[in-house]
Amino acid sequence: MLKVLIVDDHAVSRTDLKTMLDWENYGFYISGEAYNGIHAMQLMEEDVPDIVITDISMPGMNGLGLIQQLESEYPQVRIVVLSAYDDFDYVRQSMKRGAMDYVLKHRLNASVLLDILKTAEGSILAYRNERDKQNEINQELMIGKDRSRHEFIRKLLEGSFSGREEIVSEINLLDITMDTENLIVTAVEIDDFRFIEERFTIKEVDVFIQTFLDISKEILHDWDKSVIVHTSRGKFAMIFSLGHNHSWMYIHNQVYTFLNRIRSEIKKYLNITASFGVSKVCHDIKQLYHAYSEAALILEDKFHKGKNGIFIESTTNKQEQGFFCLDIKDEKAIYAALKNQDFETVKSLIDAVFNKISSLRLSSKSTQIICAELINIVNKTSKDAGIEMSKLYTAGDIPYNLLQKYEVLQDIKSWIMDLYLRLIEIMKRMKYRDSLSGITHKAMEYIQNNYKNDVSLQDVAEFAGVSSSYISRVFKEECQMGITEYLNHVRIEYAKQYMEYGELKLKDIVNDVGFNNYNYFFKVFKEMTGMTPLEYEQTCRK
Repeated sequence: MLKVLIVDDHAVSRTDLKTMLDWENYGFYISGEAYNGIHAMQLMEEDVPDIVITDISMPGMNGLGLIQQLESEYPQVRIVVLSAYDDFDYVRQSMKRGAMDYVLKHRLNASVLLDILKTAEGSILAYRNERDKQNEINQELMIGKDRSRHEFIRKLLEGSFSGREEIVSEINLLDITMDTENLIVTAVEIDDFRFIEERFTIKEVDVFIQTFLDISKEILHDWDKSVIVHTSRGKFAMIFSLGHNHSWMYIHNQVYTFLNRIRSEIKKYLNITASFGVSKVCHDIKQLYHAYSEAALILEDKFHKGKNGIFIESTTNKQEQGFFCLDIKDEKAIYAALKNQDFETVKSLIDAVFNKISSLRLSSKSTQIICAELINIVNKTSKDAGIEMSKLYTAGDIPYNLLQKYEVLQDIKSWIMDLYLRLIEIMKRMKYRDSLSGITHKAMEYIQNNYKNDVSLQDVAEFAGVSSSYISRVFKEECQMGITEYLNHVRIEYAKQYMEYGELKLKDIVNDVGFNNYNYFFKVFKEMTGMTPLEYEQTCRK
């Protein structure tokens, strides 16, 4: 419905207008009444009508003054003028100032009023259609220009331009706020982006990326001239124009301050971290691609230094000091300690391997090859002990593929350590089970195979071929816990593994491990681990 504001200093005239039509039946409703132009403008600060029907002669601001102000501040509003005077000069002035129709009060009736309103409605709809079309055109032009800017920056960072004049021309044509000398490039990547892609839908990830861009642009707006572009999934490039020459210390402090603000805001609003590699000053825009390559190389320091960092100078060896693999003596020592379930010795030996990787500043690829050997030791030990791989890799992922998703050395080391610890715990449980009776073994077997489903004491007893009371007593004597408590332990252990892999949302994990009620899951998890599920998830992410 279209909103109509009536402006007249006579209450009787306003009442006549209000009662002249069944307004809502014809698609209109009266949104307000004013006694002069000043009052009308005050009402319009709260609610702007589509149509204003105004008297000409009023105290304070008259109809002509109101028309003039409406034309200036609200050009979309359609104006109908009413007057008791058959005065051509009033007609001429009101029409000249923006009124679409003029009617003498004594000639006004329901039919005339409805015709005027319908004419105004047609004019309003035509205006809105034209406005919408223009907005669409402007939006398409803006999107097209943004794409052109993005494509230009991408080519600039790739070194696709040979001439300075072409670069300067494109900068001016696309209205890019960037100088052609004294520039710094920052390569940026969202930490653990592969895991983010697994946890969210494509649409959610796109929103995620756009929000990161919006936050960064808002902060970079305070820098005189800067540009940010999304280069690939989870990766970005920022270009800072430095203006007049400053000391490197001053530049470093300024850039660090802005990047740190971005780092703080994305943690606050998106609960993520990002890492930044900062180039040295590029004095000529033609060489900007060299600066970008330098920034990307510096960003590789993240592998050894860790996530959520701002890296200014590279410490990564451009060429590794010879590739190394596991020494046969180390391999045998790790295998022996693992078979003996001696985690302290295993931990010490693996610490030594990763210390060597760190001291030699080995690349991610070389590290993955070494870790593949460590995984092979686990797989061989598991096979020797008769342990199914699904007990170790509950996410259903191939371990070598999972290894490649980790971006920093510390995360890879933590994953390897957890893998070895998990295998030792399984072997210890198997050894412990060897001392248990066949009935308890049967109970454990049933629970391990059915923990995702509803499990009752009667179900377990029937599988073991004994009575409920008998299996309950025997199980508690041998395991020092009841069957329900053991079932919860199994479910919580699987839940913890899912959280460590980070591939499922918490509500999906709760259902997948057999809990029907989140509150009960929360209570059991807190009792067994000493922390809430969310706290454990955050610990895993760290």
